[in-house]
Amino acid sequence: MNIRTGAIVGGLVLAAAIAGVATSQQPAPPPNAATQVGLTPSREEAADLVRAQQDPLTTRFHRQLEQEKGLAGLGAQVAAATVPVLAPPDVGLLNAATFYNGDRHYMLVIEDTGRVIEIYGSAKAFQSPVAGGGVQAAPAAAARPAGAGRLAAVRVQDPTERALAQARARGLSDIRPEKTEYGVDVAFRRFGALYNVSFICESQGAGCTEADAIGFAAGLVLLNGGGA
Repeated sequence: MNIRTGAIVGGLVLAAAIAGVATSQQPAPPPNAATQVGLTPSREEAADLVRAQQDPLTTRFHRQLEQEKGLAGLGAQVAAATVPVLAPPDVGLLNAATFYNGDRHYMLVIEDTGRVIEIYGSAKAFQSPVAGGGVQAAPAAAARPAGAGRLAAVRVQDPTERALAQARARGLSDIRPEKTEYGVDVAFRRFGALYNVSFICESQGAGCTEADAIGFAAGLVLLNGGGA
């Protein structure tokens, strides 16, 4: 499957998800089925959202967008979103982007050179009916043994580890990169919402590594405050 076919398949899946296509007679869900719940930001996540809204770099980028007549339609769509919308701070990429708005979720699809980038954000999640189930946060790191500092210093030289450290410093949590058949997926949490960045690439290599996708996710800026 080439990049064009992959993008078409992704578009069809997205269209079905947003349209909520369903038959008139849906079977009742089994008693142990997961249920969909709204996500509530923690105090720290709410504070992170306020800081992002006041970030001078973000404010400067917003002013730049306001001067781009071709992005007026995108600005109106983003303003109506009920999830904090993250997007790359690159006017050129946004000019080649398509925005899909849904019920407490959105998707931004960008056609870049040699790849398609999909950014999905949602203020909803599935909760397991099993006791103790649901959306689980990543476990806290255990105490490091003596000498672990030196090992960490070596590991951080790895591009993926370095990108992860930078992403955490930017406020991303529960970061989960995964190589796919067509590129890389990076799932993470921020502002109390769940996000996923997908790279669908022409070729596996430069520009389509885990480090590239994580770095891209870490560099996303806030386009609106949403209503998560």
